[in-house]
Amino acid sequence: MTLPLALACLGLGLLCGCEKLLAIQDPVPGVLDGRSAGDGSVDGGLPPSSPLLLSEVVLAPSPGEMIEIVNTSSEEVDLSTYYLTDSGGYYTLPVQASVQTSDFIVKFPIGAKLAGHKVLVVAIGMPADFAATYGRAPSFSVVDGSMQTIAMNGQPTLTNEGEPVILFQWDGRSDLVRDVDIMLVGIPTGMFNAFPSKSGSQQDGPDADMIPSAYAVDRHTISAQLSAPGPGLSTKRIQLEAGHEVQDGTGNGQSGDDETSEDTSVTWDTAFTPPDPFTVDLPQ
Repeated sequence: MTLPLALACLGLGLLCGCEKLLAIQDPVPGVLDGRSAGDGSVDGGLPPSSPLLLSEVVLAPSPGEMIEIVNTSSEEVDLSTYYLTDSGGYYTLPVQASVQTSDFIVKFPIGAKLAGHKVLVVAIGMPADFAATYGRAPSFSVVDGSMQTIAMNGQPTLTNEGEPVILFQWDGRSDLVRDVDIMLVGIPTGMFNAFPSKSGSQQDGPDADMIPSAYAVDRHTISAQLSAPGPGLSTKRIQLEAGHEVQDGTGNGQSGDDETSEDTSVTWDTAFTPPDPFTVDLPQ
């Protein structure tokens, strides 16, 4: 279903703002991927699919660093099992949460929700710096306590040359996390900013048993961008994932999608433009 909309206010806890969202399509519901949490439930009872997508990222300058997320469905989404990170080692969270210098893993707070066809913006730095840059406050900040800090090493910042940005989900008790959306912004390079493969990695998290679970094979065909959005520019999503990533039920994502297979050269822009937080424009 395609819904052209001019959106009004962002209903997210006590936060409110205005944004527009044009011709966003509801995703096709998926099926459970069958991974067990060790107590008989599948993935601890997480929903089988997620309508959330990364939609815009700013790498520089530091006061304007941000990550935007859009709800592509008409239904409200409870954010309390969602995590955001710039660390490629995010998938070890059920066993050990650790990050490299300036990286972070943060969790949306209990009670946070994102209404249907709405967007939220997470500032990497302080809300005051974000507001000075864009003229309005962010929905959340990585550093001000509005999100739960799971792991942080020094002052968090997005590397100007590029690094992975990952939205994922965990129920807090299963062996494995579940990918929701992944984007390699700019050109992640070197040991610290590389995006590793978790294919076949086994780990035993805090579930009821002592049996490790293994991640499915990541196709890992997602590519870095040819260049990084420089200061005062952002990279934006321009297409939905359907038809541009493997969605056959065998991956580590929602509904078994393989978020590491998305052709982001098609779904994200290549001609960077100034940031436009709280605004998403996706064609039919």
